[in-house]
Amino acid sequence: IFLVLSDPPISYSRTSNFGMQASFDAGCLLSLGALMRLAAAALNYEIYCILDGSPSTVPSITELSDHTGHYGTYRFSISLASVIFSDLCCYLVLSHAMSHGPFSFHFQWLLVASCFLDLLQALTTSFRYHYLPIQLAGLSMCLTLLGTLQLLWPISSCKRALRVATVLFTLLCVDLLAVAILHNHWAAPRSLPSWTSLEYLGLALYTAVLVTISYALPPALVKFDCPPHLVPLECGNSLLPQHQKRKSHK
Repeated sequence: IFLVLSDPPISYSRTSNFGMQASFDAGCLLSLGALMRLAAAALNYEIYCILDGSPSTVPSITELSDHTGHYGTYRFSISLASVIFSDLCCYLVLSHAMSHGPFSFHFQWLLVASCFLDLLQALTTSFRYHYLPIQLAGLSMCLTLLGTLQLLWPISSCKRALRVATVLFTLLCVDLLAVAILHNHWAAPRSLPSWTSLEYLGLALYTAVLVTISYALPPALVKFDCPPHLVPLECGNSLLPQHQKRKSHK
């Protein structure tokens, strides 16, 4: 996935109290969080399969993130840090994108539940029934993405990105359903690959969905203040909360 940016994603503005204040494009921040998580999984795969000399079978993402075994502490730390960063980016950007429109209150709580369950599954990789929080996190994540797409369709000017995101989201749902069927032994079709291989495909599709959604988001900047907040840009209609302009005094 290649991100082509016409303007630098990071900018700086002068404030009266703290000098220079950094800001970051909201869509780029959402993409960065997803790509960092994918990169962390790839790094853990290298550590687990190459440096640790694991068997030839494809390990699950849970095995990559588990703190047991050789280099387990490093793998667990890398995975947990990427999950926290990715969830913070998703919550910061999508919570504002879903703050207006029908059923916005329900979507806000759904996003909170999705981030909480995602963090819970990252913390409980050694739990015997770890598949329960990870499958619940996947379900809540799919519902959150569905709500985000529904809210963006009437307002976004980038319909091509939304069409691509919708197709990728459909593939993601089918992939996660296949993972659940194979992992829970609801069926054993011979034509499908192992559920661990489909799990990696699901992570790649999830990343692609967030990246394409980032292109369809209304233009906004994330101000790295305390706490960080979003400021929508004056460019067409926006789902993001409109802030009143501060009067400038010469």
